[in-house]
Amino acid sequence: MSETLWRIKGAGPVGLACALFLLRRGIPASAIALDPPPVANEPIDPGLAARVLAVSHGSCQLLGRIATLPAAGRIGRVEVSMSGHLGRTRIVADELGVPALGQVMRYGALLDSLRQAAAQHHWASLPADPENAGNIPLTIHAEGDTGEDARVREFDQSALLGEVEAPQAGGDHLQTAFERFGQNGPLALLPLPQSRRWALVWCDRADRCETRRADDPARLSAELQSLVGDRLGPLEVCGPLGLARLSRRARRQVATPNAVWIGNAAQSLHPVAGQGLNLGLRDAFELADSLADLQRSGSRLPDALQSFERRRRADRLLTIGLTDLMAESFTWPLIRPLQSGVLGTLDMLSALRAPLARQLMFGRR
Repeated sequence: MSETLWRIKGAGPVGLACALFLLRRGIPASAIALDPPPVANEPIDPGLAARVLAVSHGSCQLLGRIATLPAAGRIGRVEVSMSGHLGRTRIVADELGVPALGQVMRYGALLDSLRQAAAQHHWASLPADPENAGNIPLTIHAEGDTGEDARVREFDQSALLGEVEAPQAGGDHLQTAFERFGQNGPLALLPLPQSRRWALVWCDRADRCETRRADDPARLSAELQSLVGDRLGPLEVCGPLGLARLSRRARRQVATPNAVWIGNAAQSLHPVAGQGLNLGLRDAFELADSLADLQRSGSRLPDALQSFERRRRADRLLTIGLTDLMAESFTWPLIRPLQSGVLGTLDMLSALRAPLARQLMFGRR
């Protein structure tokens, strides 16, 4: 095993998690080259560090095996509703027998935790001679670029990203995430580690998002209040606002005989259900399992990668399809009354809510 060198390209959360999952499955650090190598306490771009991640309960379980989880906002309940309609549904952690549906973390804090865990090990170095670099038998792509092989779906939406303070919010709402589907896209509020503060992800037509970003903060806060209502008390949009054009990219092929793509290098999703990182962490965990099986059984690497691709197909297709459907179907005006009724039915029947909640928490198993 010491003569084998596997390269992981990308030093973000999914790439580092994959390396640490491999260690946990018995692959030595001396066989894994991180490209670029992680540097503990290396500065992170402030805008990227402040980015918010919705980490599902299943992903928290996976991460807890390899690193110390950073400070996070607990999601104990999710409330889903539609603007202009009465139907809504609630998903509650206690009803599902889990401590939380998920945690809301800042990208920088999670990356720091994984860097600290990775810094405890001595990873392999890449060959100094570029000619020898081509002899690496496996490259794991986790650098976030799906490349030209991707199928692309444009949503004609952008996301306005920011934070919201609700200083008078009651204690029963402090661990609640809100998802409200508007005529042109969803709006989400996610509880941050700071008390009475929520991350804002407001999806709408690109022109409307650009207008809101340039709007007066007081007027923007009032517009948000009109959509969310008074359940959190007075709302104030605060801090710098970001803007992201939304599309879905998914590779047709995630494995070749000597390369594999995971995380955002395999697929980048619409943020409506917060599934991008969670799907990527499941990619990394399953790949570590497949490669550990390879070492145990002595099978061929191409066979192990094909097995990984088959094992991931159902979860990947279901998560991508569900995210696409949620991103667009609630904007179809003719079926919005029907969807409102579906939300109301889900709220009354926990047996129907549970499968959806477990898919979002754990993926397809």
